[in-house]
Amino acid sequence: MALPQRTTMARPMPLGGPLGGPFSGLGTGVRQERFQLPAQGASVAAARRRVRSRVPVWGFCEDTCDAAELVMSELFTNALVHTGSEQILCVLRAEEPRTLYVEVADQGGGSAGPAPRQAGAEDEGGRGLALVRAMAAAWGDRPGLNGGRVVWAQLSAVL
Repeated sequence: MALPQRTTMARPMPLGGPLGGPFSGLGTGVRQERFQLPAQGASVAAARRRVRSRVPVWGFCEDTCDAAELVMSELFTNALVHTGSEQILCVLRAEEPRTLYVEVADQGGGSAGPAPRQAGAEDEGGRGLALVRAMAAAWGDRPGLNGGRVVWAQLSAVL
């Protein structure tokens, strides 16, 4: 099975601005929630809880909820560890017929963009983007606001 490839091509911007607005019905078949958390270790769990509380309400199956929770955790952790952010902005967006986007925006201070690496058997880290690539139909990054970066993943699922 081929793994999804990273793309740096910009997807169409979410409705409501560069990172969208708070949860609302944004049009036919589009649902979105936006939240910002402090760049602290405890916020990773808070981001996972937000995913777990919203995605099932939108009608996605348990497997998609699990995948979205894992992807959010990995992307949030990368923003926390690899940038100098004080706050991290997260966006969940469901589009018809069965697509869920998970986006994490940092405030910059890190490298030019995420790059998967080969983790050794004894390494404690370095597997996050490999997990994202395995779970997502597509993923990538784009420049964010004020020098930051937005890393996104697209999950295709059965509703």
